[in-house]
Amino acid sequence: MSKARFHLGALNPVARFALVFTASTLFILVNDILGASLLFLGGLALFLLGEKRNWRIVLSAPFSGGMMLLYNSIFSPENQGGLRFLFLTINQAGIERGLVTGLRLTGIMFISFAWLAATPIPEMYEGLGWLRPAREWTLGILRGVQILQREFVVLTQSLIIRGLRWDSIRANIKNLVPLAVAIMPRVIDNTQKAAFAGQSHKQAVASGKGEISAKGLFVRYGPQLPDVLAGVSLSMEPGEFAYLAGKSASGKTTLLRAIGGVIPWIMGELKGSIVSSGMVPFETALPVLTGSVRYVAPDPFASIHGLTVGQEIQFLAKNENEAKRALNTMGIGALWERETTKLSGGQQVRLVLAGALASGASVLLLDAPMQELDPQGRSDFMEALAILRQKRSTTMIVADPFWRVLKPHCQKVLEVRSGAVSGLAPEQFFNPEGILRCNLDKVSFGPKNGVPGNIVAHMDGVEVALDGNTILRDMDFAIREGELVAIVGPNGSGKTTAMLTLAGAIRARKGKVERVGRTGYIFQNAALQLLSMTVEEELAFGPKVLRWETAKIQSFVKHGLLWSGLEPLACPIDLHPADQRLLAIAACNTEVSTLVFDEPTIGLDSQGVVKVVALIDALRVKGKAIVVITHDVLLAQHADRVVTIEGGKVSKEVRDFVSRGGGM
Repeated sequence: MSKARFHLGALNPVARFALVFTASTLFILVNDILGASLLFLGGLALFLLGEKRNWRIVLSAPFSGGMMLLYNSIFSPENQGGLRFLFLTINQAGIERGLVTGLRLTGIMFISFAWLAATPIPEMYEGLGWLRPAREWTLGILRGVQILQREFVVLTQSLIIRGLRWDSIRANIKNLVPLAVAIMPRVIDNTQKAAFAGQSHKQAVASGKGEISAKGLFVRYGPQLPDVLAGVSLSMEPGEFAYLAGKSASGKTTLLRAIGGVIPWIMGELKGSIVSSGMVPFETALPVLTGSVRYVAPDPFASIHGLTVGQEIQFLAKNENEAKRALNTMGIGALWERETTKLSGGQQVRLVLAGALASGASVLLLDAPMQELDPQGRSDFMEALAILRQKRSTTMIVADPFWRVLKPHCQKVLEVRSGAVSGLAPEQFFNPEGILRCNLDKVSFGPKNGVPGNIVAHMDGVEVALDGNTILRDMDFAIREGELVAIVGPNGSGKTTAMLTLAGAIRARKGKVERVGRTGYIFQNAALQLLSMTVEEELAFGPKVLRWETAKIQSFVKHGLLWSGLEPLACPIDLHPADQRLLAIAACNTEVSTLVFDEPTIGLDSQGVVKVVALIDALRVKGKAIVVITHDVLLAQHADRVVTIEGGKVSKEVRDFVSRGGGM
């Protein structure tokens, strides 16, 4: 039996960190060629023995070492003689010093790369766990690294989809400019979100009974911006359940943020009176407030602070048993050790909801909690909600388009309209007039198109692995001209990975991917792929990359502004999520042969859905192939084919979805 080779990953995280720290000390202490050579050889051995080796990155080590050798050689000590030319001096002393510093630097870089390859971010935190006073800072820094990693990956994918090529050193360097321009505003935006997540994950004893009241409440997001809420007054009794209704961008999220303390602690400003569970949000420290009043944002990633699923839920639950019970209830109990950045959008939602349900808060403010969940996830959530309400008195305000499943729980409806909030009895709102008033009515779809044409994109036997984990296995898929295919399946089944691979944003490890023309892609979280500082620049970005003529670019931008209804100088990051989705759709529709919509109805009211579906139908008439990844049964029924992906491969395909029941 052959012995397993030694590698850094075989050591526990603390021992791993100790080894790297010791090597860093040697970097300072070693000053002779023998010691530097041993450090170099030791570092090289650790890198070569590692299970994961990134050869592209590691080439920077000998390059950096070589530069140190060159620098020290040509700037040798002048008092040691040797060759002199202009301001340069070369002698044996300089060369020896260059060898020592070069070998030293290369060796420590090899060791660092071996450590980084063998140590996931959660294990870095574990390795630094002995620094108890600095744990909070360490977690914040590592969470920031996780967020930057995610931003870098999705923005790179967005640039690829928009037409930028990453196939040479020159192109890669050139592409760093738009990447840097896009990532800087996100750093500021994510800093705000991370600040709230960090403050809201400090356990505090719940106080108050869960009562909510507001009087003369005005809220806006800046001194030069209009009031989103104007003169709002409302009241809720402890344990009451309210459905929050209103058109898209009417102010529902703003109201929840104000009650939950996000405004003004993190963003925006308000005036007037507001009380949440006996506390004035803007006078109460966030860690204290969020122990009783918990706000769950529509973007689940913004509500997560832990590096792993287990760490995240343990911040909020009373103990490990409660934590595991909450995860099992939401169907993600098996993901305890998974990094939170490696979860699918739906899995992130399940995690955040599990944390909210386990938190012990007396007030839960849930902003579109079910919009990214598959049908089983929605069922699990509603079951957990019912159990929670039986166990303890919890005041809840829920804004979500799935009002039908929430209606049986409702004791009150809060309708946001024109900056005001009206408190209604359920029977006053849940009628055709009330539903239509808030654009919550069902969308009627037109007839299906004719027979699809030739195949324009296909995958055969594709296998994809991300971070060492196999996501797609033997994936086969094809789509034709003028065809609409709906992709369905459980959260985390590989739907997004499959279609990003089809679009060329992810490389297949095995199998064949072929496309006729380009494939566009609109992300599930549309905000992640926006790259520019204004709407106008965002619309022009893709056409400029594709080197369209100026007149054609101007026409495309004009059409995009008209279709989306957005102001040309508005900042994409500051837009409402529904408007961000419309902008991403308009910006990515650049003469592609195939266009993928990932959860296109998320965040849209019925008017927005009608607009998107009308565009899809118009593109199909022009012969475009359309893929929609969705949990929306009505949208899936509109498709020519419904493909179910489970466990990283196609498990079922249905051509007449309506007649076969439509279950997902």
